[in-house]
Amino acid sequence: MAVLGCPQEYRAIVHWRGGSRPFTSPSVKSLTDVRWNRTLNDTSEASVVVSKGQAGAECCGLLGQVEPYAHELSLYRDTELVWQGPVTRTVESRGTFTVEAKDVTEWLFRTINITALRYVSTNPADPQRRGPVQQIAQTIVRLNMEAGTFASEPDWARILPYIVREDDPVDTSFEKDGSDDASAWMVPILQIFNDELVPRGLEYTTVGRALVLGRPQTTADLAQARLTLDHIAGDVQIIRDGTSGSTLVWVTNQTDQEISGTLFGLSGVVSQVYGRLDTLVRTTAEGLTAYDMWQLARASYNGRYPMPTSLSIPQGSSLAANAPVTMRQLVPGVRIDVSATGMCSSASQPYRLSDVDVEWDETTGEEVGVSLIPIGEPYTGDPP
Repeated sequence: MAVLGCPQEYRAIVHWRGGSRPFTSPSVKSLTDVRWNRTLNDTSEASVVVSKGQAGAECCGLLGQVEPYAHELSLYRDTELVWQGPVTRTVESRGTFTVEAKDVTEWLFRTINITALRYVSTNPADPQRRGPVQQIAQTIVRLNMEAGTFASEPDWARILPYIVREDDPVDTSFEKDGSDDASAWMVPILQIFNDELVPRGLEYTTVGRALVLGRPQTTADLAQARLTLDHIAGDVQIIRDGTSGSTLVWVTNQTDQEISGTLFGLSGVVSQVYGRLDTLVRTTAEGLTAYDMWQLARASYNGRYPMPTSLSIPQGSSLAANAPVTMRQLVPGVRIDVSATGMCSSASQPYRLSDVDVEWDETTGEEVGVSLIPIGEPYTGDPP
């Protein structure tokens, strides 16, 4: 059985933009602190601290030439690439040199969309057709990254070969193109993800250089791992919070100023246990149809019923080396089941992984913290 294990070492390599051509690599003995994380629907960060005395004059001189966004930081856990992304900041003191970076979604944040967002066509030959929201997300990235007009070269960030998709079975229609049906919404690509596609069911994260475009896991999906509290070294917190729980989720484009002629979408069922427990979600998206509202309600329902119960491993605790899950499996969004015997909340519970936080230093070694959020029942309502 595969387990998390303990790495013998961490290595840091500074690559040129694109993540394939090395620039410099501090020696393993010069690394005093390594931190990195993976997160769901956000940009993760990493940093390394290098002892200048251990690194030597030649490496120190090269570190002094590291340029934000011209170079990328790559982290290897033994031989496995676990994190990669553009350098955003360097800090030098008398004794140390620190390199800070963000994952490859930072390139999407620093790239402004210049394409019309009109994904309503049913023509299979139309590249901007309706389809799974993950397909639409990939197309938006591709059309912007392939355009070399405002870049030194097509796909200058080297993202397109590393996109991984897990499509939702439900098709999405999406448009935000102005009254002329042709204008481009000039915002960062990542803002399109967060404001328009995540509410429609997109989930994104990164693993190494891979940009993972997925969907919310439900109890119908298989678990990547099954853990017990014996697989956690230190304390654990089980939190049952009803503030985000609901039996009915309403989505509307109604505002305080305009209540006539607006639409709403509804998901959920009235529960015998909780009764009617409503949540209202407002959207400012334009040009919505009844089907769009159903999509938004469907995505907003996930993780709200039954009452959400989250599990967190606080700072100072970590997954044990014998935890039956590999670092490659710790992908934000996947299902991980936990059996919390010995607690008042002693029940097996399915969760979704939301965050992985890793710290390594030369004294204490590696600590792997995770946060797990409620997993929802699959929404079975029919579209209008």
